[in-house]
Amino acid sequence: MKRCLTLLFFATVVSAFAQVAGDPSHIEVYITPFYDSTGPKVEVGPLSQGLAAKNEGEFITAISKMKHSWDVLRYPEVYVAAIRLYDLGFRKESIYWFYSAQYRGRLFATLVDREKMGTIGSPAFELVQAANAFQQLVGPYINGYGFADIDLLSQIIARVQNENRTVPDLEKVYPGIEFKPRSVWDAGNAGLNDGLTKFLAMLKDQKASLKNTRAENGTEAKFSKLTSKELPASAIKP
Repeated sequence: MKRCLTLLFFATVVSAFAQVAGDPSHIEVYITPFYDSTGPKVEVGPLSQGLAAKNEGEFITAISKMKHSWDVLRYPEVYVAAIRLYDLGFRKESIYWFYSAQYRGRLFATLVDREKMGTIGSPAFELVQAANAFQQLVGPYINGYGFADIDLLSQIIARVQNENRTVPDLEKVYPGIEFKPRSVWDAGNAGLNDGLTKFLAMLKDQKASLKNTRAENGTEAKFSKLTSKELPASAIKP
C-alpha cells in the first residue's frame, strides 16, 4: 500500500511538468462516458446540463447545487466540475475540485472489492479505470497551472486532507458497487491521508527545485499567462 501511494503522488508531481499540447487554457480530454471536451458533452447525472453550460450563470448555479450536496458527490462529477471551472476561468477554485476528486477517486480504487468488481463493462471496473484516466489526462493542466503557486497549492491540499479525515458512506454514494468490509475502510483512508502529509512535506522541502524545473522545461512560461477569477461566495460555501 505504501509503495502504491508513493507512486500515486509521484505521478502527481510528474503531471505538473507534463507537456500540454495545444491551448493550456482549455482542457481537451475524452473520458467515456463522463466527459468529452468537444461540445462539451457531460454525462454525470442530473447536473450534467448545468456543468456543460456555456452560460456562466447557469454553470455557477450547477456548481452551487453540487456544493450543497458535497458529501454525496461521486468522484466523476467532481472531476468534470474541476475541468469546467478551469475552462471557464475559475482556475484557483478548479485546483480544489481537482484534488477533491482525485482523493475520492483514489479512495474508491482503494476500497472497492477487487475480487468482485468484474472486468470491462462492469460499473466498478469502469469507475476504477476512469479514476486513472481523469488523473492522468486532467492532471497536466490543473497541476501545470497549480504548481505555479506552491503556497496556495499546499493550502488547498491541506484543506482537502482535513475534509477527508473520515470515510463517507461509499455504499450510499456508489449504490450497487461491492466494497471491502467496512472494518478496513478507516485504515485505507488513513493511508491516503498520510500520503497527503508526505506530499505536503515534499512541496515544502522541494519548493525551490520544483520552481526551477518548471522554468527550465517551459511549463512556467506556458501557464504563466493564465488568469483566474473568483466564484461568487454562494457557489463556494456548502
